[in-house]
Amino acid sequence: MSASPELLDSLAAQHPEIAELIAERDKYRDALQVNIPHFSNLGDVPPGHYYSPIPSIPDIKQNEARLFGNVSRTLPGIEFNEEAQVRLVGEFADKYYGEMPFEPHKKDGLRFYFENVMFSYGDATSLYCMIRHLRPRRMVEIGSGFSSAVSLDTNDLFFDGQIQCTFVEPNNERLLSLLTEKDKVTSKIVKSLAQDVDLSVFAELEANDILFVDSSHVSKIGSDVNRIVFEILPILAPGVHIHFHDVFLPLEYPPQWIYEGRAWNEAYLLRAFLQYNSAFEVVLMNTFMGHFHADLMNARMPLFMRNPGASFWIRKTR
Repeated sequence: MSASPELLDSLAAQHPEIAELIAERDKYRDALQVNIPHFSNLGDVPPGHYYSPIPSIPDIKQNEARLFGNVSRTLPGIEFNEEAQVRLVGEFADKYYGEMPFEPHKKDGLRFYFENVMFSYGDATSLYCMIRHLRPRRMVEIGSGFSSAVSLDTNDLFFDGQIQCTFVEPNNERLLSLLTEKDKVTSKIVKSLAQDVDLSVFAELEANDILFVDSSHVSKIGSDVNRIVFEILPILAPGVHIHFHDVFLPLEYPPQWIYEGRAWNEAYLLRAFLQYNSAFEVVLMNTFMGHFHADLMNARMPLFMRNPGASFWIRKTR
């Protein structure tokens, strides 16, 4: 229940600190009204309202057991190709894992190190192994940073720098801080939103090339997620591998992320996209393997299990 204006005026007259808070509130509200069209209408659909994409935190907490407690090994309409994932991990472990060069902390001669909060052990291990396995001619990243460091280190050490790397990132300060001066010449750095990049950049990808996606994670009108799913994925050539980051399927988004205010919905759109979709197949799911095959991952690629991450790999089949 909100206080009446009369009560607030009375409290403000008695308590200067309340008067300061009211003045600050009014200043903030006035600024919003100037800068956001139709600001006065935003209160019609507050967060948690059934018309709002932002969930109700009390409702989530009330249903925690249902939302986060039971993890299904399957999702209707999506073939996880579990046996193929297990075989792929075995191949990664046999052929590539032992040669992985990365250390927990920064090492001379390498751009990447595991102990970062953006793209850590499991994500980096699967990306490194996937590059070794696919031997791509081209890689395009939408969303760049520590993942780019993995790609460039792997490219230099095992492919003599022959993989053509394109990095699409509108806020590229982190990316530039990790690159060498040579990288800035030999790589293509596109300081742009994915929405503004010509589709021809993605149409050039061929079988076994990689489209790496680490997006805003939010599907809404005009978003990068919508552009990727609705316009970019359909024009990719058969055989192109696509990576999505921070997709925990078949698990929900982590509850602590929800409570922090991250109303991400990319995973739901991707799940709907893959249902009964024979044009794309699941290749590797980090969260799934870390959850349902923990013993295997600990035995074959123990660094992966320090933080399995949430990389989700698919391949276009036709």
